[in-house]
Amino acid sequence: MTKEKFNEYIKPILVLVVICLIVSFLLAVTNSATAPVIREHEQAEAERTRQEVLPGSTTFTELSVEGIPGVDSVFRDDGGAGYVATAGYKGYGGIVTVTVGLDSDGKVVGISANVKTETPNVGTKAGQDSYLSRFVGLSGGEAAEVDTITRATYSSTAVRTGVSTILENFENIKGAPEK
Repeated sequence: MTKEKFNEYIKPILVLVVICLIVSFLLAVTNSATAPVIREHEQAEAERTRQEVLPGSTTFTELSVEGIPGVDSVFRDDGGAGYVATAGYKGYGGIVTVTVGLDSDGKVVGISANVKTETPNVGTKAGQDSYLSRFVGLSGGEAAEVDTITRATYSSTAVRTGVSTILENFENIKGAPEK
């Protein structure tokens, strides 16, 4: 191979490979530095949401979700105010995560829906208080009777399904062992 062909074909490839390796290394370092901060922020946000949906709550103990189909996480308030459960279901733009606060009798006392992945001003309506407040006070299978939002059917169905799943599994949630 001549020096001319090396400079024309091989050298640019080697330069690009070296650049890719350096950038990959820098991305890995950045990820390892920011991952704990991001995880801490997500945990703090989840704790705030739990306290919002369960008024009067103090601290929480995480319970096992094994044997509770469709429920992603369960927490019991250490002060006896009730339980907080989350469930995620497919909306139009992605997974809609519903966090529901339940009193000790299994009635919804608060609800939050993360609809950030949904269409702005359409699917995000399923996360507004005007829709979520329809679930407050419900228990058992009553959530299935809540109507969906016109033009936001996927998103509001995801919220309704999440709440229904949590309510239908209240006895399992109440009897769940600590994680």
